[in-house]
Amino acid sequence: MSESRGSDSSHRPTKHRAPELQFKGGEEAVTPVYLTQGELNALRKAIMYLKFECEETDSLLYAGSPLLNSVLEKAFSADVYREFAESFHARPNPHAETFMRKKLERSYAEELAPRERSEELKAEILRSCMFPFPLS
Repeated sequence: MSESRGSDSSHRPTKHRAPELQFKGGEEAVTPVYLTQGELNALRKAIMYLKFECEETDSLLYAGSPLLNSVLEKAFSADVYREFAESFHARPNPHAETFMRKKLERSYAEELAPRERSEELKAEILRSCMFPFPLS
């Protein structure tokens, strides 16, 4: 590690001490996290990239994840530009929907052991992957 990199504080986490709160154990534990607006933007952009720009079909495991969708929803609600984000994501996004439909179809075609999926299940998978956008 170079000396200049070690002294660069722009890449160090902000040191906020969160109150020691946990209401449930395991995956349901609730722990406060303090992020700057820049960190929220980066997190949101990374998730949106994974969902709507990443061509890899393996990314669908995360694109439709209820846990990542929950993180994304919380990141939008904490954003200082919440009203803009809510109005922007309240409208269908035909480009993102076409991208997601093609990615899902590629994923289904690539399965080594194809699974039977009802049209209802496929629609639910698409809705989950499309969050925060509604379907058109």
